[in-house]
Amino acid sequence: MTDLPSSAPVARRPPQRRGRIVFLAACLLVFVLLAAGLHFLGPQSAPPGVTMADLHGVADLQARFNADRGQPRLVVIFSPT
Repeated sequence: MTDLPSSAPVARRPPQRRGRIVFLAACLLVFVLLAAGLHFLGPQSAPPGVTMADLHGVADLQARFNADRGQPRLVVIFSPT
């Protein structure tokens, strides 16, 4: 009968690596919960009266921007480059 040593090495991950994995898993969980909340609780479409417009130059932008002076506005400029 052979006796096995009681202090046989056990394969474990180093604490530093385990901490990183736990941190990344927690970040992923927070991301998924936020994305799900925004998807289900966020607005599904723009409010009535909100539209997007194609602009044809700086003068067009200035005219539209000055037309609604005093009201809240959002300007999003997309560039093909």
